[in-house]
Amino acid sequence: MNTPEPDDFQKQLEDGPLVQKGFTSKLQQDIEQTIQKKERNKSKVKPLLCVAGLGTVLAVVVLFPWHTMHTQSEAAAIESKMMADAVTVSTPPPAPINTALLIGLRTEHEPGTNGGQGRTLSPLRYSTYRTMLVAPVRGQLQKTSEGTGILMPYKQNFWKIDSLAHITNKGESHYLTAHLADQPVKQERLTEPEDQEFNRVETLLFAGNQYVSIAESEAAWNGNAPYVADRIWVRTLPQLKEARTMQFYKKPVDKNHVSLMDIFGASTSTDLARMSSMGDNALSEVSGQSWTVQREPGQWVGKVAETPKSSLSKPDSYVLRDFPRQLPDKVVNHDDICCSWSNIKSSWPKATDALTSPLDDMLVIFEGDTLKFYSYGQPPGSIPQLTLDLEPGEQLVMAQWATDHYVQEWIDKVGRYLSTDIDSKPLGAIGSAVGLQTETQTKPH
Repeated sequence: MNTPEPDDFQKQLEDGPLVQKGFTSKLQQDIEQTIQKKERNKSKVKPLLCVAGLGTVLAVVVLFPWHTMHTQSEAAAIESKMMADAVTVSTPPPAPINTALLIGLRTEHEPGTNGGQGRTLSPLRYSTYRTMLVAPVRGQLQKTSEGTGILMPYKQNFWKIDSLAHITNKGESHYLTAHLADQPVKQERLTEPEDQEFNRVETLLFAGNQYVSIAESEAAWNGNAPYVADRIWVRTLPQLKEARTMQFYKKPVDKNHVSLMDIFGASTSTDLARMSSMGDNALSEVSGQSWTVQREPGQWVGKVAETPKSSLSKPDSYVLRDFPRQLPDKVVNHDDICCSWSNIKSSWPKATDALTSPLDDMLVIFEGDTLKFYSYGQPPGSIPQLTLDLEPGEQLVMAQWATDHYVQEWIDKVGRYLSTDIDSKPLGAIGSAVGLQTETQTKPH
């Protein structure tokens, strides 16, 4: 059936009154036929659209540049790696070292054969000493100076401790002398037992900015029997300068020293009484007069001497016992390391000792006969900023620190004081002794 034109509908509506209500049956039939035709046309369009959509998808699959996706993936991986490398490269290096270390070392020697012939006394070991300054110069850590003896800061000046030798046909003496670093060392006049073989050695074991520890040994005759006597003390530097007892066996205790009570006060007597009760009360005592500062891995510790009672007629001797208190700063100022000793050993298994600067910018590791200097934060396997050789058996006896502008001041002064020609020393000067202390040192005092 032909679809009626709109004008025909309009004409029918305009012709007179409708015969019946609503649309005529013919008009209704025309409308229904028109709707059915539109529905048939829609059903034909849907398959066509589906075919066209599928063709578009296939065209995308065929024409899309899939080969570029792999290239882009590789580029993204390379970019990620470059970013990671950039992060690694940008990791800041270890902090620069701005601290100077003045270090004192001691080497023990077997006694020589010089002296009178036919000597039967026990020979005594003696020590020689050297001092080095390690400091940053134009950003590079280096040993700026080295010399014999021990150079140490004391109050506003530098002092020098030298070990001198006095040798005769009856024996030999190695004794310590202290003097201002800018003044020459003076050899002392010693009075030894007349017509008697006699050997004596003073050994400096420790030195801080106030106190030094000294071991004394003598070998001589008691009638027809030879003997060896030993004592150990802590003294101030002026006491070292003033003290000189050539023969101390069977003589009163030297009052020229610092006792543990002088350091810790009267409360120390309780600790000393407990330690003394652990020994043989009939033969020995722990008075606190005789003691020392001894180096252990990573720290300085106090050791008190157990000595024979003065009432006993026997040569002086001592056995060192652990003292149960930590030494105060006035004795061993700045005696801290960066971490526990077990952590040091886990990172440097061959380490025997370690030092850390007050600013935590320098770590010094003792390994066998070498000193290794690291910037704090360097991994254990990295190359040290400086490596120095030690003499066989050389021991640490002093460590003093300088920071800030005192670093350059020490470089200048220590270089001048240690550069003195060894040949200009008096005959018999064989080095200098100093005890080791790790100290936070911003200026000599």
